[in-house]
This record gives sequence, C-alpha cells and structure tokens, in this order.
Amino acid sequence: MRDEPIMVGRVLRASTASFAVGCRGLISKQDQTIPEFGALVKAVGPAGSRGADGAANATYGLIYNVTIEDDAFVRQLVAAGVEDTVYIEDQRQNRQVPIVVDVLVTGCGSGLEVCHRLPPQPPATLDQIYTCNAAELVRFTVRHDWLRTVLAALDVPTDPLLVAALRAAAQARPPDQREAYLIGAGRELARLLALDLIRLDGVLRQLT
Repeated sequence: MRDEPIMVGRVLRASTASFAVGCRGLISKQDQTIPEFGALVKAVGPAGSRGADGAANATYGLIYNVTIEDDAFVRQLVAAGVEDTVYIEDQRQNRQVPIVVDVLVTGCGSGLEVCHRLPPQPPATLDQIYTCNAAELVRFTVRHDWLRTVLAALDVPTDPLLVAALRAAAQARPPDQREAYLIGAGRELARLLALDLIRLDGVLRQLT
C-alpha cells in the first residue's frame, strides 16, 4: 500500500451514514487499484472545518459498491459492434457519466484522533475523497469498534465487506503482526455474532 493519498473522486450525494462518490475511471497500477471494494477512504472537510488540534476534520468510510453506469455513446458502440481499441479506450478515459462509488461511513476524526462513530455532519457535495495510507488504516483499525457499525448496516454486503476490510487492515501491518490482528478481530466477531453461529462461521472461513 502506498503512503501518499490518491484522490478517488468527489462527493455526489451524502447522508450521515453513507455517501456516494463520482470518479472518472478505474485506476490499476502495481499493487494499487482504485476504487477497491473494502478500501478505507476519507473525506477531508473544508479549511474552516477543524478540530481542537487545528487539523482538518475527516469522515472515514469503507467502499462497499462500485457501479459503472452506461451512457448513450456506450450503447451506440455496443450496438454498432465497434471493436476498435482506440474508440474503446477513448470512451473509458473520457466518460460523460461518472463511475459511482458507494461508501459506508464508519468513523470520523481530526488529525491523529479517530472515533468510531457517525460524524455530526456528512461530507459536502464535491468534497474530495482520498484513499487512506497504511498508517491511517492501522490507526483506524487498532480498535474493533467499527466492526459493529458494519454489521448493523442495511442494504450493504456486510460479510464480504468485513472480510475485505479486515484483510486490508492485516496487510497494512508488519508481517509478524498480521495473524495476531486477525485472531483478535475474529474474537471480537465471535462476541458480536454469538447468536448467529452460521454467519460467524462463514465470515471466519473467508478470513482464514
């Protein structure tokens, strides 16, 4: 995972619990794919929105869906049977309809302080959304309080999202800490899903 933040896109619409981001295209290079299912991203508030430490307020969330919508030109290309790679790549790079990325809000914070609760206000329209680097991901997932937020989410593929997010959180840590982290997360899931053992078994099997 790279250390520098990469812009995913800009907010299209938002609520306290989730928001949608519009981006121009898919990025895939080396070990980074953007947007990526289960990735932790952040919306940084405007310059006037700052915490007590002077740092900009941020809203954190997990990408749970990526939708590539069609447009009139795509329909024409498909109907005409166009196979020219020049036309295809031009359409991919110069889309008139943005790719929509849905994000589940899982926390907020300011500077190095992170809270696993919903923010007092959602991100504003056209706010920039960035990927979180390894240090931010480790800091956000050092406690397991965010797992409860994901489990309680509606209209979200919660189990696959948990697995993807936990795998990313483990990968952001040094190799000798990854197994211990997943074991700790598994214990917390066992506590939260004590009354749904079939679901718990499914999640844990995907994690191993």
